[in-house]
Amino acid sequence: MRPMSAKRAAALTIALALAGAAVSAVIASIHAKLASSAGYASFCNVSESVNCDVVLTSDYAHLAGVPVAWWALLTYVVFVIGAVAVVRAERASRRRQAATALFGMALWSFAYSVFLGWVSLAVLRAVCLLCSGLYVLNAALVVATWLLFAAVRAQGRGAGIAAEAWRMRTRWIFAAAAMAVLVFLSLAAWEGSGRGGALSAEEVAQQYPEFYRWYMGLPVIPVSVAGGHARGRPASVVIVEFSDFECGHCAKAYRNLKRVLPRFGSDVQLIFRHFPLDASCNPAVASSFHRYACLAAMASECAAAQGRFWEYHDLLFENQSALERDSLIRYAERLGLDRAAFLACLDSDAPRRRIADDTSTGQRLGVASTPTLFMNGRIVTGALEADKLEHAIRIERAARSAAS
Repeated sequence: MRPMSAKRAAALTIALALAGAAVSAVIASIHAKLASSAGYASFCNVSESVNCDVVLTSDYAHLAGVPVAWWALLTYVVFVIGAVAVVRAERASRRRQAATALFGMALWSFAYSVFLGWVSLAVLRAVCLLCSGLYVLNAALVVATWLLFAAVRAQGRGAGIAAEAWRMRTRWIFAAAAMAVLVFLSLAAWEGSGRGGALSAEEVAQQYPEFYRWYMGLPVIPVSVAGGHARGRPASVVIVEFSDFECGHCAKAYRNLKRVLPRFGSDVQLIFRHFPLDASCNPAVASSFHRYACLAAMASECAAAQGRFWEYHDLLFENQSALERDSLIRYAERLGLDRAAFLACLDSDAPRRRIADDTSTGQRLGVASTPTLFMNGRIVTGALEADKLEHAIRIERAARSAAS
């Protein structure tokens, strides 16, 4: 067995990097659609446990505020450039430096893949098939860049010594990479087969009896789904949320809903309705607990008038400490809204009328604090933890299925 030539090793590195770039571009596209389109579900949303959307809407999908998919795409471009540089460099020292850098970058990329794989399995309890493909490609890039590194180092050395060293080290690299890929794929298959998150309603009742009794004891009242802003199509589970953009507990509910709902795809519809704890637009409250709540709600309605409610809704909860007028205008500009139309709307009575409709509906339903969720009419006051929210959705989905 002779060592692979530098040109062949570079070609292998380039091929793997181009494949990684293509997969990263697809992931980046899905990430953008999930961020901008209410109710969007990707082709990779296969089940509760095999679900790219769960992973790509999590906090781990960003690094330094930039989607990880874009960092991956940039990294694969650097792999291509570096591999070309190794082959075309005239000086041997330059080739060795470039090959060493590529091998180091491959090791770092694979280590980061191991971390993300652990997050996917242990924290999010969902497998992203596209992401898993990148993890395997990154393991293969460790092997390819090592072959390139070994080929470059062998140039100019004694053939026998170089070949023997190459064989010894390559065996270890291949074995380690193969073992890592095998372990990850085994864990992914285990998770995908239903371990962990995909409990049935019966299993929830058995494993979490106190929560099940508490939840089933909550009052249920009929709630109209007319009005409000809907995320997703009519579904077996409908969550009507009364919320306040300046409420800390509402921000927690937002984060948990954002984390959990992608797991259920089209089985859940979320309807947002306003209930700002601000007397300036909500006669149901005695005083203004949140001074910017009404203004923020009005701004969201002005964004809705331009078809961007959910994107603006997310920006408000992600920037809850800055809800004064200038910041609200800046968020509208960030989304590319028509500034003049947004300001005219903000100074009009139209958004106030929409908010008044929501607050009067909330008052009739007995809403007194935020967030208040009606899960198929079952009243949940406060923000459920993410795992409890999952359990509640499974209970409601099973009940609706049994009734139909």
